[in-house]
This record gives sequence, structure tokens and C-alpha cells, in this order.
Amino acid sequence: MKTKIIGIFVCMLMIATAIPAAGTLNKTITEKNVQTQSKGTYDMVIIAPKIFSGTLQKLIDFKNSHGINTTLKTTEDIYKEYNGTDKPEQIKYFIKYALDTWHIKYVLLVGGMKSYIFGAAQDDANQGSKNWWVPVRYSNLNDGYETGYITDLYYADIYDSHGNFSSWDSNHNGIFGEWKGVQKDIIDLYPDVYIGRLACANKFEVKIMVDKIINYESTPADPSWYNKMVVVGGDMWDDTGTNYVEGEVMCNKSLSYMPGFTPVKIYASNRESGGLVPTTEDITSAVTQGCGFLYFAGMGNPKQWSTHWPGDFTTWLSGIDCANFSKLKNKEKLPICIAGGNSLSQFNVTIQGTLHDPVGMHTYGPLAQCWSWRLTKKIGGGSIATIADTGASYGMMGESGDINHDGVNDPDCVEGLGGYRQVLFFKIYNESKAPLGEVFGETIKQYLDTFPGMHTQADCKVVETWALLGDPSLQIGGYTE
Repeated sequence: MKTKIIGIFVCMLMIATAIPAAGTLNKTITEKNVQTQSKGTYDMVIIAPKIFSGTLQKLIDFKNSHGINTTLKTTEDIYKEYNGTDKPEQIKYFIKYALDTWHIKYVLLVGGMKSYIFGAAQDDANQGSKNWWVPVRYSNLNDGYETGYITDLYYADIYDSHGNFSSWDSNHNGIFGEWKGVQKDIIDLYPDVYIGRLACANKFEVKIMVDKIINYESTPADPSWYNKMVVVGGDMWDDTGTNYVEGEVMCNKSLSYMPGFTPVKIYASNRESGGLVPTTEDITSAVTQGCGFLYFAGMGNPKQWSTHWPGDFTTWLSGIDCANFSKLKNKEKLPICIAGGNSLSQFNVTIQGTLHDPVGMHTYGPLAQCWSWRLTKKIGGGSIATIADTGASYGMMGESGDINHDGVNDPDCVEGLGGYRQVLFFKIYNESKAPLGEVFGETIKQYLDTFPGMHTQADCKVVETWALLGDPSLQIGGYTE
């Protein structure tokens, strides 16, 4: 038996440089949520500043016309009506009210940082509020690599395992999501509502996303492009003894759960056969043809995704970075994108940002917006939603047995940490065909069923950093009626 090795995805890019070395569902998922809600209840609440409300009305009307009973609550009203330690907690108390009284399933947060150019990403170690349209909670899990990161899971985890409000400050010392040595907040982590965020900086970006969502859902996707799944992977770690090409192993496992989709494999190992490889040209060409799902299994940072040739860990492929998104011409043939790699969804970057903020959390600049949000908000293509990490990612290499206890002994890269979580998303989608936020949320739940988040920092971080930049109520593939 090979020794299990846990490897953090320490492939953070410096701007404009090459990358340095470094089950069953907990609850039933309905196949289609189109029933009419009784008066006084809602399926989804949108939380946004008043300035975005007029632009969002078109989306609210559309959702209501398709049986997703939707309402808007402005941040200004929340701050007037709800108490809390800080603005993120005020918002969370409102979500609790909406869950208890309106029986909501989905929460769509509309708003990121107010400026691409300047503004502190954090007011303090716990929050980013002053320079944000919709505030963010920062976890204070210190793994020795970074001391904190954005976690929208905070807004989804309303109740703890005893049915009490999940404050994320169980030791009452004013530090949220704390885990450093013996200082540890006990957190439930299981989402009670399905959360997504549109990290819009202005009304123009809100309009882009409202139009993309409505156009995507209005009609069923054409199978000629939708039934393709583009997967991109290469070698991630030097796992002497097993020599797995981990990214490709993750892609192949994901494809095994998607039998109705034609695979388009963009693999580093294709170099010998002349097939598609993870270069900018091949990636943008394949995505431009359109696909229902897009999966990147590799390394990244807020600016770029990349990977290695098999066995060559000194060379980084060109992959795809924010500057390349202009080459994506897939128009309305929009995929759900799942991406593995450090901080691809670190949506607190600005052009005047620095490498480290005052409390030590990694940020990147100059960079206007992160990789995931740039891909999602792109006009004339990109994705309809992107799911990736807001902080440093964890993965596994080698082979140490059936560590996820599913009766199949796969390579460790698909049985634990980030790789297992990503592959699990496709398994749950295939089993449920549920709306996007439910697949996303149930993936977190099933991950925690297998690897309880309070047992290790790595497993806690795997679920805390995973963020959905998109509409949680999205009907994947569009409505058929």
C-alpha cells in the first residue's frame, strides 16, 4: 500500500509570470421545482443593494413566471430591521427569518466589491462590508498557509446540529470561523439554504447576468452542443511510485457519472497522439463550440488556470487566464463550469490590491476581478455559472486504499479533499437533475457525511472555500415547458 500524501494546491500565480512550483441525499431533491407557492411563501430571496433593484426586477418577474416564487430584500432594509454583531450577521439573521417564515430554498446575493480599482477587501479579520455591495464573511481558519478567506457557506449554514442559530463564533470571542491550534469554533457547516452570488460591481454587470440567466433558462438547450462535456486536465503532482496524471484521473471519474454527455478531452497526455491539450488555443477553441458542462482539474490562482505535462513539473502549460476570455465565442452555448485550483473564485481582488492584506490573507493585484467571475460575467460567451475556491485548495496524490469507503478503490485524488468534492458534484447531478444550487449544496452535505468538517482543517476548508458564482435556482439546461 502506498502512503497517502496530502498536497495543498500551492500554485499561486504572480501576475504576468509563469506559475511557480509549489451516497444518498440527505433530503429529497425534486427533479423540477415549478410548483406555485402558497401566498406568503417564497422559493428564493434576492439580497442586493437598492441601486440594483430596478435592474433585478426583470429577473424577479421571469422567475415568478416559471414558478420560482421570488422576492427582493435590499441590504439597506436589512440593516434597518435586523440586529447583529456586524453586517454579515445582520444579513444572516434576515436569511434565518426568510427560512423560518417564507420557507425559502434559495438565496441569491447580488453584489461584490464596489470598485475594480481600489478599496480594502476587509474591514477586519471577520468581514468585508465597507467597500462591498453585499458583505462577505471571512473564515478565520489558519492552516499555516493563509489566515482567512471568503466563505459564503456562512450565509447558508443557518442552524447548528441542535437546531440553534449557527453563529460561527461558538467560543464567543468575536472571531468568526476560528481554527488555530486549540482555538476552534465548532461549526455545523451543513447548508440549510442554497446560496449563490453574482459578484457584480455595478448595474451594468447586473444587467449582463440578468440577461444571461433569462436567455439560458427561457428555452431548453440544443442537445447538439449541450450534450457535450469539456474536461481539461494534466499532471498535478510528482507522485513517484504511482505516477497518476491526477487531473486526467479526476476528469475521467467525473465523465463516468455523466453517461448522457459526449466527452471532449483536453488532456496533457494527448501530446503524443496529437489530440487536444491544455493550451489556450485548444481550450478556447473547444469551449467556443459550446458545452453543457466544463470541468478544469488542475492548478490556479485568481488570474489563471494551468497544469503540467505528464511527468514534467518544471513546465507550465499556457492553460487559460482572464486575458484569454475574449477568445471565447460560445455566445449563448453556456456551460456550468467546475474548476479546481487555488483561489480561482477569490472575488475580493482589485487593481490596487496588494499581495498580502493586513491580516495576512493572500490577495492578488493588480487584477480587476477574479478568474471565475470574469468567466461568468463575460458577454458573448463564457459560463452561466462557475464553481471554484475562494482560497487555497487541498488535493491528494498517491494510493492508500478506499478512503471514501464507497467500495471502489480509486486513486486518492478522486477519493478525498478537492478532487473528491468536484467529482461528487457530477455524481449528484446525474442522480438528481436538480437545479444548480441544490446540486451544489447537496455536494457539500454528502462531502461532510463522508469527511466531517470538524475533524480536520483540510476538510473544513474544502467546504468553506467552495463558492457558487451564479444563480442557485438555475434550471440546468433550461426549462422544457
